[in-house]
Amino acid sequence: MSDAKIILHSENIGDKMIIRLLGNLDVHNTHTIEKDLMALVGTATHSIIYNLNDVNFISSAGLRMLVTTLRSCQDRKISISICGLRPAVEKVFDVVGMQQLFTIYPDINSALA
Repeated sequence: MSDAKIILHSENIGDKMIIRLLGNLDVHNTHTIEKDLMALVGTATHSIIYNLNDVNFISSAGLRMLVTTLRSCQDRKISISICGLRPAVEKVFDVVGMQQLFTIYPDINSALA
């Protein structure tokens, strides 16, 4: 079992909610933040940007969590985008076609522009 921790941090910039995830989004620790993440996403009113700059690894459990929040937001007409993908995470996104579900930006400044 993994001892790695996952940290969730959020801030609002204008009408955008920035959700920064730090750590590995894997089956061993994704469940520890999923409830908090869903509650946080439930408070968004306009748009959400996931900043994954500090995520080194993502498994199917992490992908499922992101897609679950996307579906929740689509029902409420709230957009979700992603920024700061590290090469290993970007490769996983490419392989599974996540760029078809999310708008992906290279960094937080691009996402906020």
